[in-house]
Amino acid sequence: MSKKIALFIFIIAIYFASSSSYSLINLLSEPKDEPESEQKVVELTKTYTPQLWTDFKVLDIDAELCSLKGKNILESLSFKSIRRNMKYDKAKYTYGKFNNNQVSITCAKLEDRTFVYTSVAGPDAEIVERLRNEIVQKL
Repeated sequence: MSKKIALFIFIIAIYFASSSSYSLINLLSEPKDEPESEQKVVELTKTYTPQLWTDFKVLDIDAELCSLKGKNILESLSFKSIRRNMKYDKAKYTYGKFNNNQVSITCAKLEDRTFVYTSVAGPDAEIVERLRNEIVQKL
């Protein structure tokens, strides 16, 4: 498995090296005297300190059904960009956005039950807490 990951990273590195304007030969050779150009400085301003509220439950339903239920809850709360990730055997994920808030519902198999971990992040603590409470209550 680790050989496959190493091969994948190597292929990605080759792709980026070949698609950029610099090649490996350019990087290893001596730099040419290039006229200095004006550099722009971009200032990043912090707009808010993000709030993260989480909760968990153990439900007596299947992980896939839990993920579907999470999707339906997010739709009922008017979330946008709702996505489900069903790729993994042991856990199913549901993601959504509501204004500047994002939510993740993780449904993981736990023997014959499902462990549900819900996290909501956003700029306003009161809204984040309220969204988290509504989602967990409906689960």
